[in-house]
Amino acid sequence: MFCQNCGTELADDAKFCSKCSIQTNTHHTLKKEKNMYLALFLSFIFTGLGIIYAGNIKKGLILMALRIITAFIGGFISIFSIISVIIWIYGVYETYNEVKIANGEDNPDIIKDYKNWNSFNKIIAILLICLILMVSISGIITTLTPNYTSYDNSPTYHSSSSSSGGYSSSSGHYGGVDTSPSTIARNDPSSYYDYYEVGDNDEIDEYLESQGFD
Repeated sequence: MFCQNCGTELADDAKFCSKCSIQTNTHHTLKKEKNMYLALFLSFIFTGLGIIYAGNIKKGLILMALRIITAFIGGFISIFSIISVIIWIYGVYETYNEVKIANGEDNPDIIKDYKNWNSFNKIIAILLICLILMVSISGIITTLTPNYTSYDNSPTYHSSSSSSGGYSSSSGHYGGVDTSPSTIARNDPSSYYDYYEVGDNDEIDEYLESQGFD
């Protein structure tokens, strides 16, 4: 709890401010302290929530909207995904400042505060920073990594005229390998009907029949 008159931190059950001696039994004197851990957790799972919890609804909604917009555009333009991650990190940082302000500190300085933290708070801060960095780097790598479309084993065909074994056929290429009907019939006639049906190419059917394949 903090004294609204002078900002001094007080025990929850304090009846008078230890600094300015203002009585604490009115609703004007004390205000409920915002929980820093809860606020940071809220901003970690979604940008802006912790700031809204701290009381700055306008800033929280603006950052939330920016994160949503940049994340959506990032699905089409990679650079916006990186901007979205930066906004997320900034939102966590601003959450700390807003909670400190809500709890009575006019000019919060996270670097200065860190030097005065106890060992437990420093460990929590380091773990949180490491987690943020891991998530951020993972997101950026995923954004910058090209997406490769998976293909099945079905041959892909591109029509162009070719002549082979006394008959004409269309040629196809799959992964740099010629999988045209004529090539399969010539190089691996026993597997031709694994890809094609009788009647798909009369000339090839006749050719295979003359080679003893039904």
